[in-house]
Amino acid sequence: MALTLPPGLLAAVLLFWGWRADLWFWALLLALILEAAPYVNRRWALSDRELGRVVDLTALLWLGALGVLFARALAQPPLATQLYALAGWGPLLLFPPLAIQRYSTAGTFRVGHWVHGLRRSESERAHRPLRLDVAYFLACLLAAGVTSRPFYLPGVGVLLLWVLLARRPRRYRWPLALTLALAAGLAAWPASQGLHRLQSGLEETFAAWLQDRFADFDPYRSSTALGDIGSLKVSERIVLRLKPTPDDRGPWLLRAASYNTYFDGVWLARGVRFARLEPWGDGGEWRLHPPPPGESRRLDITLELRRGTGMLPLPVDVWRLTRLPVGELQLGSLGALKASDGPGLIEFAVESAAVSPTGESHPPTAFPRAEVDREGWELDLGLPRREQATLYRLADDLGLTGQPPAVAAARLRAFLRDEFRYSLDLPAPAAGRTALETFLLEARAGHCEYFATAAVLLLRAAGVPARYATGFSVSEYSPWEGAYVARRRHAHAWALVWLDGGWRDFDATPPDWTSFEAARAPWWQDLSDLWDWSSHRFNRWRWREASVAAGDRRGWWGAAGLLAVLLVGRLLHRRRVRRLPAARPPPLRSQPGAESPFYRVLEQLADERGPRPPGEPLERWLRRIGAWDRPGMADMVRWHQRWRFDPAGLPEEERRRLAAAVAARIGPAGAMET
Repeated sequence: MALTLPPGLLAAVLLFWGWRADLWFWALLLALILEAAPYVNRRWALSDRELGRVVDLTALLWLGALGVLFARALAQPPLATQLYALAGWGPLLLFPPLAIQRYSTAGTFRVGHWVHGLRRSESERAHRPLRLDVAYFLACLLAAGVTSRPFYLPGVGVLLLWVLLARRPRRYRWPLALTLALAAGLAAWPASQGLHRLQSGLEETFAAWLQDRFADFDPYRSSTALGDIGSLKVSERIVLRLKPTPDDRGPWLLRAASYNTYFDGVWLARGVRFARLEPWGDGGEWRLHPPPPGESRRLDITLELRRGTGMLPLPVDVWRLTRLPVGELQLGSLGALKASDGPGLIEFAVESAAVSPTGESHPPTAFPRAEVDREGWELDLGLPRREQATLYRLADDLGLTGQPPAVAAARLRAFLRDEFRYSLDLPAPAAGRTALETFLLEARAGHCEYFATAAVLLLRAAGVPARYATGFSVSEYSPWEGAYVARRRHAHAWALVWLDGGWRDFDATPPDWTSFEAARAPWWQDLSDLWDWSSHRFNRWRWREASVAAGDRRGWWGAAGLLAVLLVGRLLHRRRVRRLPAARPPPLRSQPGAESPFYRVLEQLADERGPRPPGEPLERWLRRIGAWDRPGMADMVRWHQRWRFDPAGLPEEERRRLAAAVAARIGPAGAMET
């Protein structure tokens, strides 16, 4: 027997969902549409095939919603958050078939409509009716639970109690049913708390995994892979796109963060402070420094921001950003830029100092005070105690000590590029030596973190201020994108050296490192690039729509309204809407034995001795009031009860005997003979 919901319950659960999801308007609208069905006397005459199409359209709605949320998860992980959003949309996505069920002449779907393999089957299972009321009720309860508002369990308890009391067996009185339901609700409270803790633990584990996969740059700490053993694994996922001017050939180093203190394989940003920048003009322009002399180099950058916040990989000599759609931009004392309150995908233009004929950019005319503060140079010249002696000795052997900064930098670059090789296969540190000492004195092979760390510390040993920088090296052109791209494996580390009054990029990693990593690309990289390109195009459209003003979306609402009108017109054509027949009261069914004349005797006895209590058997009552022993009473009771309860009824002859016996016992004035 299928469970039927009491009237008004779906409206109540919709309002409960609307309150928790802050969607009062939609909840009230859907509730009114569903609850108005019994009062509307017109129905859509939909064929069996058209009911199947309704199910197909519902499936397309779900697939479309799933696609939108999956694309959003790529730009704004974690995926669990988007799956919760999909569950929260359940009442909206399941509403069309439920409304069709209530406003169609069929009044129900069948199993074959929802199971495609049974749609053309003639089996009994395929034609079994399937109503959506209970499934929709459960979907609303699930959707109401994805928000963090309180009182979810009490609300669910009240709604379920409504169902249980309305559909309880009539032999159970409502006080007993209410007591049992309350006891079950109290017992469910500890279980719900345990499930909540389990859910929180799983969410934290899943979020940690996603954070590792979509890790952003940390402006305060950078853990290197110095000393790790084995082959360093990198990802092919595209995270940044760059379009230069036609005369700019690259490659480009885009710094995301800088660090000034090294200890045991970890670079830290000590004393870093972030200051909020004020936008220029209409809010889309941000200036970091005054404009440099001469022309500027321009780059167009497209970057994903996790949850609208992240570090911006930029050239070290950037002075202006335009078309940057973020609410806040902060400049760190080590030169890093942090954006917040932005969309999941940003496209902006960067202007930096122009490149000179020698291939180096002109230093900016001025830097923020924190960038050149002499008090901070103590950190920019600091060396780790454990490797300090090795670094001083090697700087003397290379002839770096006492040389001008430019000469020391040139000698160090030649040494690292000529005497060392790039490798992602990491050896174990030699006995008694650190990973950095093993790299400099024995292995002479490593990845960019080794080269950048060695360059920074050897320059400091020679008396030249230097910092450790992380970001991207961009040199790969993608035909799919029509732009230069940076993959996860293009994440790079290099040194920043103080030359000629400004911080300059100093990359000592052998230049063949990009081709080395490109040769290790998997065979399916083209398919991955196609997916990244498709996802990027979709995200561009989605975030562009999210950034426009609400008033500018009236065209989309108009198109949606026109589509709705066309669909309704499709349903209404060819007289598909039919008037329901007028409701007729159910025919009165006479109770067997209702015309028995013995009821007159019972009425007389009730007037004389008082009415028979409910539930007391007839014979017991007659014996109690002293009427059973009267002549003919037993025969009249037997004929009367047989007339009422025997499926074959009372034969005509015995009916006449009963009528004669009753007439003999009741006088002309209606008084019973004793």
